[in-house]
Amino acid sequence: MSNNRTSGAASGAFPHAALPTHVAAVIAAIETDIIRGRILPRNRLIEDHLMEDYDAKRHVVRSALVELQRLGVVVKPPHLGAHLRRFDNESLSNLYYFRAVVHGAAVAAMHLPVAPDRMAAVEAAALSHAEAAASGDLIAIHRTNMAFHRLFYGLCDNPYIEESIRLHDWLSFPARAYAIADAQALAQACREHAAMVDALHACDRQQLDRLALEHMGRARAIYVEKFLVR
Repeated sequence: MSNNRTSGAASGAFPHAALPTHVAAVIAAIETDIIRGRILPRNRLIEDHLMEDYDAKRHVVRSALVELQRLGVVVKPPHLGAHLRRFDNESLSNLYYFRAVVHGAAVAAMHLPVAPDRMAAVEAAALSHAEAAASGDLIAIHRTNMAFHRLFYGLCDNPYIEESIRLHDWLSFPARAYAIADAQALAQACREHAAMVDALHACDRQQLDRLALEHMGRARAIYVEKFLVR
């Protein structure tokens, strides 16, 4: 198998970007199938089936699952097979409570006004996400959304807050994923990214704090409706 690796520019946003290309491709394929709803919470991820679905060797599939388990997207309880993480009402509430806390902490720590070069990078990330949304490329939408969050919340210049947000972006992916393919949720996300950029320009910390909190709501509501409403 080739040991070609993806670009260093991507590796800052995506911890698996430095993995061998074949492994990263299987991870992207699994992520896409989660977004499309082909893989649902607690669906077993059977190596033989994944090998067939993605035309991949066993060690490549196994490496992809290990990486997704490390990120918290996949769980593998003792004596049970790997499956996509599922949230109940309590765990989802706890997760989103903590995400709200760390996102709020990031906004509170941001230095306003933002330096022009960093402002330009955030604006470019918002534009990239909007272009991906228009293209309909689901994995590009997912990746550019994560990249925007990394740059936006990275304005706090606190590596502990940044790392916590990055980790919990991945932990929440099994809950957030279904909004990526939802046209209304995607349009709302693009509007909110633009509003975040405007609030940065205006140095409006109160608006930034409100947007950071509201930005999480639509994806959470879609997950609740799909899997938690009886």
